[in-house]
Amino acid sequence: MLTEITSAIQSTKTALEIVKAARGLANYSELLAAVTEVQIKLTDAIASELASQEKQAELLERIRQLEKQLSEFESWDSQIQRYELHAFETKAMAYALKSGMENGQPMHYLCLPCADKRQRSTLQPSGRYLVCPNPACKATIAVEKAPPSNGGRRGGSWMAA
Repeated sequence: MLTEITSAIQSTKTALEIVKAARGLANYSELLAAVTEVQIKLTDAIASELASQEKQAELLERIRQLEKQLSEFESWDSQIQRYELHAFETKAMAYALKSGMENGQPMHYLCLPCADKRQRSTLQPSGRYLVCPNPACKATIAVEKAPPSNGGRRGGSWMAA
């Protein structure tokens, strides 16, 4: 951007020098050539200025995007502070709402993989599992251990034959 401004200033100085020199020209064709050269220099200066403005507009848009992204990160950080990592008896983990941070909400759990991506996805119960409703995730977490199996036999001891 600095080079475009410097170029514009230099072009303007050159144009002024040409105009001063044109005063001393005796011939009309020389004057016409000098005016044409001034117009070319002014056109170059205008083009440099437009390019500079375009770059500035792009930079301002990028700043706006980054500020929005920063705001979203800060918002997420304040939201996730309401939760703590919780390990179920199955050793599976999820974020649990901290006691005292309910703000009128019932106790619930957030999906760990989704939270790592800064997405809030409340796990839904399904039998002894919690399931993530996010279509891109669909994580399933066992919150209770499976009931003991009897080895496929009905009643009796394995020793009874």
